[in-house]
Amino acid sequence: MAWDSKYLNYGIVKIDGDKLKVYWDQANFTIIYVGRPITSVNWAGGELNVYLSDGTVRRYRDQNNHTTI
Repeated sequence: MAWDSKYLNYGIVKIDGDKLKVYWDQANFTIIYVGRPITSVNWAGGELNVYLSDGTVRRYRDQNNHTTI
């Protein structure tokens, strides 16, 4: 499954310690529990790249599925 277009169109992701808040409008968001400290995050096409403090990168194709790069 891919990210719903409402997330991609709004495009805002906030880091909150070891979790992410992926917004679909100004007040509504989905939380992704990463479980490790996050240094940065960005959208790459229709996927979310999450850079962790240990140097690994997780690519989230939706809010439930990721691969580690």
